[in-house]
Amino acid sequence: MKKLSLIVALVASVALLGSCLRGSDPQPERVGGMTFVNTFIEANGAFYLVDRNTIQGLYPLDYRTYGPSWPVYYPGEGRRLEIYSSYEDARLVDTTFSMQDSVYYSSIVYGTHDDPRHFITEDRIPDGVDDPAAIAAVRFYNLANTERRVTLHIGEIESVAAFRNRPLETPASGKQGEDFIPVAIGNYTVTVVDEEGETVAIRQGTVDLPAGSYTSIFLTGDERDPRTFYVGIVRQWVN
Repeated sequence: MKKLSLIVALVASVALLGSCLRGSDPQPERVGGMTFVNTFIEANGAFYLVDRNTIQGLYPLDYRTYGPSWPVYYPGEGRRLEIYSSYEDARLVDTTFSMQDSVYYSSIVYGTHDDPRHFITEDRIPDGVDDPAAIAAVRFYNLANTERRVTLHIGEIESVAAFRNRPLETPASGKQGEDFIPVAIGNYTVTVVDEEGETVAIRQGTVDLPAGSYTSIFLTGDERDPRTFYVGIVRQWVN
């Protein structure tokens, strides 16, 4: 009887472990999920909770980074997302979101403690693309604490209209700018300039935009200390 009880307990434990892993680490057949991008400059990191549960792998998520390494899968309607600053545990975001199966999303937090900002994108292959693995595509966000309008330059490619003269994003403009725009495949110097043509930041090294890559490029930093301006790169999962 003791041996039988031990076997039952072991099976139950394995089933529970499998359930926990499915909740925190998407299985290969579940295509979709959410990536979290932290560009909130006034703290070293940010803590994330969904339905009051800390997201596995984000302890906290450092400034200018993104994670987890694989998008977290939270299908369903009305999921609650909270984001807290690592500085005095100030709550930056308290919102709800919904996730469809087979769709990738990104949560992007930025701004200041006095004006925290956040939006969620759907990360999709551009319409009309016959072979998603044959193109490179980019989107650009101005997430820096600055009143300057900025333009993204990718090497010598003519600047894309959607990447020109962008003010600090609002949550609405961030959502509106979620579409990836195809660009020529290549390896580039990436520069952000303001409306006067002054260089705001240059990405250190070159940025490779190979076939099959979908990349978010963003400016972050703070006008109060121009040395903090930084061009960030996020490789995105897309559907």
